[in-house]
Amino acid sequence: MSDKFIYFIMFVTTRSLDHHGIVSGIYDELEIGKVIDEVLPKFGQHKLSHSIVLKAMILNCPGFVDSRLYMHSQYFETLSVERFLGPGISASDLTDDVLGRTLDEIYKADSTQLFMKLALKMLEIVNIRTQLLQSDTTNFSLHGDYTYIDDVSAIEIHIWSCKRR
Repeated sequence: MSDKFIYFIMFVTTRSLDHHGIVSGIYDELEIGKVIDEVLPKFGQHKLSHSIVLKAMILNCPGFVDSRLYMHSQYFETLSVERFLGPGISASDLTDDVLGRTLDEIYKADSTQLFMKLALKMLEIVNIRTQLLQSDTTNFSLHGDYTYIDDVSAIEIHIWSCKRR
């Protein structure tokens, strides 16, 4: 009986998931991408939608936050980009031009309104009902009792800028 050894060589590539799988899953579960696509529709022949680019920025939050935009793609070189962002998307697609275009569109669309729409959508998805919504009252305040001047009810209002606090 002759002993013959057959060797199989298999090349395996591994990519890190770290916490990104959880963050990506929550992004999808809360339908953040759908809201972004409604508010910031994709125009032109760009490969990536604003929702995909924003998802990449969110995934990068704990990573290269102090780095320049042109270095953003380096963060994704060791990650499974296709699993997080979609098939056919690579780290090299996340250029500073793409990121800058999305940031510009968020600015044009009013980031506060975008945040409000996202928050309301998330409340709806996790089935949290709201009876009251509070508006921003940081610039207006009333202290003390009403004062009456010449039998006319009047209040004295002091307005402070947020920057002077």
